Amino acid sequence: MFALAVAASPGMAPGIVGLFWEAGWMGKVIMGILLCFSIVSWAMILLKYQYLRRAERESKAFLVEFRRTKDVQELLKRAEVMKYSPLATLFLEGYRETEAIVRTLPAGKVAEGDIPGISEEIERALHMTTQDEVMYMERYLAFLGTTGTVGPLLGLFGTVWGIMDAFYGIGLKGSGDIGALAPGLAEALINTSGGLFVAIPAVIAYNFFAEKIRDIGTRMDSFSIELLSFINRTHLRKRS
Repeated sequence: MFALAVAASPGMAPGIVGLFWEAGWMGKVIMGILLCFSIVSWAMILLKYQYLRRAERESKAFLVEFRRTKDVQELLKRAEVMKYSPLATLFLEGYRETEAIVRTLPAGKVAEGDIPGISEEIERALHMTTQDEVMYMERYLAFLGTTGTVGPLLGLFGTVWGIMDAFYGIGLKGSGDIGALAPGLAEALINTSGGLFVAIPAVIAYNFFAEKIRDIGTRMDSFSIELLSFINRTHLRKRS
């Protein structure tokens, strides 16, 4: 109904562009802010999707290599190449921590009684690495969550402002014809739709990425147990 009335009003451009140009200065400012939020959030969505997709692909490949190849040097070479894989990073950190601990022991020999303490230190290092990797993967998610929360609120603010402007126009002209109502209502409608348009993709992406990161974090915890067993079997007990 309103769209037809707008189209019938003289001097007004049709469609979304027409609604934007008929909006007041506050509506244009809010739409500019929402546009900035949209551009940045979509850039983050695309970058985060590519990063997590590559991290998953490389992690699966490294896990296959880890379970198939028991040569530590070969695994180190593979892990250093897979820059995006959290599992590869975990393996490198576990190996380096093990080497650093063994070098502090007399003659580089691991006593049988030292293995539980060393394993605990390695496990602590792996846990810290997992936390660091999860925090790194969660970068920029806060912005998506903020966009999903702030977008509708900005749209609501523009809506309220537009309605106020519409009533102010009625008061000035002393009538409720479409000429007095159109600018305020256009501002109200376009800000509401703009806020939802910005917020909905951000919320969907935030939930999707949060779930992906939780899955990767769980996989890292499981791999830490497997890696610790591998280190005890192939590294510590061989030097005892």
